[in-house]
Amino acid sequence: MVRRGLSYAAAVGAVFALTAALGLAAWALRIDRIETFLLVFVLLSGGIAWRLGRGPAVGATVAFALVADYFFLGPHFGFGLSTVSDAVRLITGVLAAAAVIQFVHVSRGRQLLLEKRKDLLQDVSPRIIQSLNADEVLSMVAEATLRVIDYQHFRLYRWDEPSERLVLVKSVARADAYRGADWYTMTLGLGEGITGVAAKTRRPLLVPDASQDPRMVYPAGTIPIEESILSVPMVTRDRLFGALSLARLGAASLTIEDLRVMESIAAQTALALANAEQYAEAEQTIKALTTIDALQSTEVAAPDTEIEERILQGFIDLSQADLATLRVLRGDGRYHIAATGGRQWPSDEAPVDESLPAAQIAWLADPRVTSYVADPRGDQKLPEWARRETQLPGVNASVFLPMRAGQRFVGFVALHWRRPRWNRPEQLGRLQLVAAQAAIALDTRQALERERSRAEALAELERERREFMQIASHELRTPLTVIRGYASLLEEGSLGPMPPMAEQALHTLMDKSSEMRVQVERMLLLARLEDGAAPPQLAPVDLRKVVKDALNRVQPQVRLRQGRLDLKLADSPLMVMGDSERLSSAMDNLLQNAVKFSPGPPEIEVVGDRQDGRVRLVVKDHGIGIPQEARSHLFEKFYRVNNPQLQNATGTGIGLYLVRQVVESLGGRVEVESQPGNGSAFEIELPVAQD
Repeated sequence: MVRRGLSYAAAVGAVFALTAALGLAAWALRIDRIETFLLVFVLLSGGIAWRLGRGPAVGATVAFALVADYFFLGPHFGFGLSTVSDAVRLITGVLAAAAVIQFVHVSRGRQLLLEKRKDLLQDVSPRIIQSLNADEVLSMVAEATLRVIDYQHFRLYRWDEPSERLVLVKSVARADAYRGADWYTMTLGLGEGITGVAAKTRRPLLVPDASQDPRMVYPAGTIPIEESILSVPMVTRDRLFGALSLARLGAASLTIEDLRVMESIAAQTALALANAEQYAEAEQTIKALTTIDALQSTEVAAPDTEIEERILQGFIDLSQADLATLRVLRGDGRYHIAATGGRQWPSDEAPVDESLPAAQIAWLADPRVTSYVADPRGDQKLPEWARRETQLPGVNASVFLPMRAGQRFVGFVALHWRRPRWNRPEQLGRLQLVAAQAAIALDTRQALERERSRAEALAELERERREFMQIASHELRTPLTVIRGYASLLEEGSLGPMPPMAEQALHTLMDKSSEMRVQVERMLLLARLEDGAAPPQLAPVDLRKVVKDALNRVQPQVRLRQGRLDLKLADSPLMVMGDSERLSSAMDNLLQNAVKFSPGPPEIEVVGDRQDGRVRLVVKDHGIGIPQEARSHLFEKFYRVNNPQLQNATGTGIGLYLVRQVVESLGGRVEVESQPGNGSAFEIELPVAQD
């Protein structure tokens, strides 16, 4: 109430404000009155009606009549009409204002109604579309329509393709004139009745008075009703789903605006029914796919017979076939019966396992064939074995579904029904989808079996290789020790003096035996790391000492090639928990690689420090570098970079692999940064030993 009073006060205040403004303008211009006052007021009245409503606009008009008489129909400073001309002007202004107010009121009312309907449609449309149950959709549409159009009778017809008729599936009567008739007995063909005409033409129809329209059809015994009817077809993706019809008592009681609203509702309903139909059809597919999806690699241990029976049962659940057969490609290259079943399979007439060669199923293995529908009683294209299989009692329809995993034909399913059956394209599509999934399941199992056999063979080869390396290393140790022992005696002169040429040969023999000893020890360490039989002897180790000892061992090679070593280690100990012997071997490999892969005099930098609770060690050279494509394989066992500059470089390809094994076994990591021609930098990080 207060809000309404404020609206009237605002309207009258706007009139007095305008009057004051025009009065001041007249006084400033030294004229009796503003001649365009009536026009300005009419515009003001229209604006008030649009903004505040018809009531405040009428109040503003009354205020205007009083104010206009006093001020603007002659400045005599008193009420009363002095001339007929003034009276006519005043009455004309009031009538013009009244006409504008009524026009604005009607226009504003229509706009508010449309906005209300639009808001309601925005509210109910998502609910209609999101529903996946056809019955819920129909009830929701009837409720949503009533919220935007006050109808007396709502009728929703579905298009039944087999009978080619419009069948009434939802009727809501809200007036006695409609409750007495049995509307559900009515079915309409395309072109029959107002609804049938709308469905046939796929265009909405608005009939002002159905009782006078010869196209209107009523249930038997129903007297024509004076009513307004509108019918809108439900169409989506060029498919007719049915029609919506609304009726309201009284001629011309429904308008073109109602028709536009119903077009939107009909479009949403058609889309919702299409979604619900697809969902209903997909439910069975999901059921079958759920069964087959469980047959993937998670059930590798299940017997093949169990898996094949469950695959066939998935087809039976989806198709409701009376008889079914699954044939699968076996190791002998022939197709054998893997499972039989069905709702009515005669136990004494199940087909025997007659294996088929590829030539016997060539007509089905053709990649262009996705399914083969047959009438076994007269289909001459079926091969002899297929005709024998379908000669069971009462078989009248058959479907053969090939199962392909990529280009590989792994088998097929034969489905049979005792009654004639017409399979819609959607049904065949679902069966083909299940066939594809079954093919993947079978092929995956076969591939996993092949991979498992291959993995077992590779594991056996790897075990034999490690065993050979270990045995060979041990066997080489003994003769190598003997060779070095006698060579040392010769070098010391214990076995007598030697000629100068023999001394040179003896030095070479000692050098090569040392290299051979390093390789043997490396192979033994690698075997122990991979077997895990000899865990590392963990103890606090100062990495600075390990690095310095390794540098002393490689120093003769660097000096021989006139290179240099640059060592930058932290002043404080770099303590890590590790095996000093294995860490020494890892450092030897990194430093020897730095010398080996430097074409000129080697320049090697070693930096060691402590950062963020970890010990960081970097070995950097200025050699030939490592190509980008080789870095991802650099730490793999037996991998060697394919580079023409390395043709004369010796090595087994296990040095960096051993480095990684040692570092990672101690909880660290090793990485490499390199550019071809600019050298390489190997970075090792190890956790700091706790005090």
